[in-house]
Amino acid sequence: MVIMGIIRREIKGILISKLQAIGTKSQGPSYFLQPIDDYADRWNEILIRKKTHLWQVDPGLDKFVGKKVIIFGEIIETKKTITVDYESITEVKE
Repeated sequence: MVIMGIIRREIKGILISKLQAIGTKSQGPSYFLQPIDDYADRWNEILIRKKTHLWQVDPGLDKFVGKKVIIFGEIIETKKTITVDYESITEVKE
């Protein structure tokens, strides 16, 4: 389903976090997915929009950092950026 550049689907990859806004009151983790599916051809990292304030850890994402996951949600992709507004995340067991 495509609505104005927004696609609802899943992406598979490894979830990582990076500390952002270091030294400010907004210092906190940002979450990224290193894709291992068809998105890997176009993107090295995909920003995952967390459901907390900038300075807070997102408990729904943080427990999966460093793990291979499938994220389902709304994918907002432009020519220069890609962001996922996630709805669910599950670990890939192999």
